[in-house]
Amino acid sequence: MNKIHSTQKELKEGKWLRDENRGTELFGKTVGIIGYGNTGSAFAQLLGSFNVVVLAYDKYKFGFGKDYIKEASLEQVCRYADVISFHIPLTEETRYLANNDFFGSLKRKPWILNTSRGQIVNTIDLKEALISNTVAGAGLDVLENEKLFTYTNEEKEILTWMLAQSNVIITPHIAGYSHEAFLRMSEVLLEKLGLF
Repeated sequence: MNKIHSTQKELKEGKWLRDENRGTELFGKTVGIIGYGNTGSAFAQLLGSFNVVVLAYDKYKFGFGKDYIKEASLEQVCRYADVISFHIPLTEETRYLANNDFFGSLKRKPWILNTSRGQIVNTIDLKEALISNTVAGAGLDVLENEKLFTYTNEEKEILTWMLAQSNVIITPHIAGYSHEAFLRMSEVLLEKLGLF
């Protein structure tokens, strides 16, 4: 929303375009969270200081709404959210949840974030939503196929197109991948095994 991706590229080209790159604040916006488990609820807590309304949808969890976090239906998230972030496991039910029908139901041209599983978002349909200006942009930490060396020509073409967009950021599944998180995961595993 602050155009960091595109402005960094412009700076590498020797361009200092300040006014042209005025960003958009998260303050006062509505953030939709799809999936309110560990990561979805942790994300909602991080948003607390931004003075946002969080519309959280979880098909299997209820009674978690409080303060700025409101329980919502998927339809309400699609209607009112300025940002939509996915935090759900990949199941037959959730595979390609973000598809043409999903993008067609959006009302506010939101930013799309996916840090859950790549096959939650249909990349071809996301590309079409970006082209048609149905979404403002995307931040993807996961891809449908993360083994780049196995890509078909079509997959290469789509990834190349996505990476060329100034409103798309793709990272290699590192959103929660830190040295500290790796240590915490090991500690939790040892605790569960009763060895720590």
